[in-house]
Amino acid sequence: MDENTGSVPSAVSGGRSREVAEQMRQRALQASERAAAYARDEPMKSLLMAAAAGALLMGLLSLMVRSDD
Repeated sequence: MDENTGSVPSAVSGGRSREVAEQMRQRALQASERAAAYARDEPMKSLLMAAAAGALLMGLLSLMVRSDD
């Protein structure tokens, strides 16, 4: 990825793009596995973080809806 533009260089093609896609898929899988393990190991913290994130999103959504009135 080009650090200046944030785009993938045109030189990435065919086999190389498949290789990059596979690496990204592996990283996503590892992140998912780590998140699942954390939720198993720390269920209460996971629940509280999810509730806090939901409350934050609902607060932001209500502010956006209110500002349109």
